[in-house]
Amino acid sequence: MSPGIKPAIVLLAVLGVGDLVAVPLMLAAHSHSPNEPPIPAIVATAIIGLVTLASSAGLAQGRRWSFPVAMGCRILDSISMLLGLAAHPNAALVTVAAAILILSVVAIMLLRRFYPRLRRQGQATQPSRGAPAAHLGEDR
Repeated sequence: MSPGIKPAIVLLAVLGVGDLVAVPLMLAAHSHSPNEPPIPAIVATAIIGLVTLASSAGLAQGRRWSFPVAMGCRILDSISMLLGLAAHPNAALVTVAAAILILSVVAIMLLRRFYPRLRRQGQATQPSRGAPAAHLGEDR
């Protein structure tokens, strides 16, 4: 585990649990008004919550797959929460959606901090700051 990644792991676990806690609220809102929130959104939120919990465990174990999965879940969940905020189903869901959206943005920033540059295969790396800048500006 990279040093300092623990806050991101904890935040991902909290967000995964938050998504799972939002599911019963969404079901209750759906039972009162069949138009909001739709069943596919409820199912997607449950799946994203479970996968987020799995990715947080994967990050804790240093698994390579966990970073893109965690990023994907947070991005999809942010989009879902934005759509939920636009629909204004009820005060409880708006509050939960706003909190999850804000924390998702924080989680994305934390994840990018620890994995700032995912280099493409074959992409050259930058020289370190202490490396001499030999032959800069010279024509060969």
